[in-house]
Amino acid sequence: MQRVTDYELIDHGIEHPQYFQGCGTAYTSYRHVVTGIGDNPAEAIDDCLDQIAMDCVDAEVLEKRILADEGWEAFPTTPSVYALCPQPESDSDRELYYHVSIRYNTVD
Repeated sequence: MQRVTDYELIDHGIEHPQYFQGCGTAYTSYRHVVTGIGDNPAEAIDDCLDQIAMDCVDAEVLEKRILADEGWEAFPTTPSVYALCPQPESDSDRELYYHVSIRYNTVD
């Protein structure tokens, strides 16, 4: 299993998926990037970590590093998109999500 050597956590905030500009690795020192969405930063970061784990990277260690580096005991659950901007109950009809990206490098 690979492990992350260095990373960058990018908080994009609340965005409409249709207008989200995206996040890449061009002109950075990073080789990989994932973007997660959810109701709040915690859900979006968890989505990122799930994607990283699917790429055979040790996401549990990265999760602990992020918490320690940010000085958090847990990922923040505020702001909440659904609390700030009431939306339809159906996920397919939602228009706003909280977006977070993680750029990272790995080593075997």
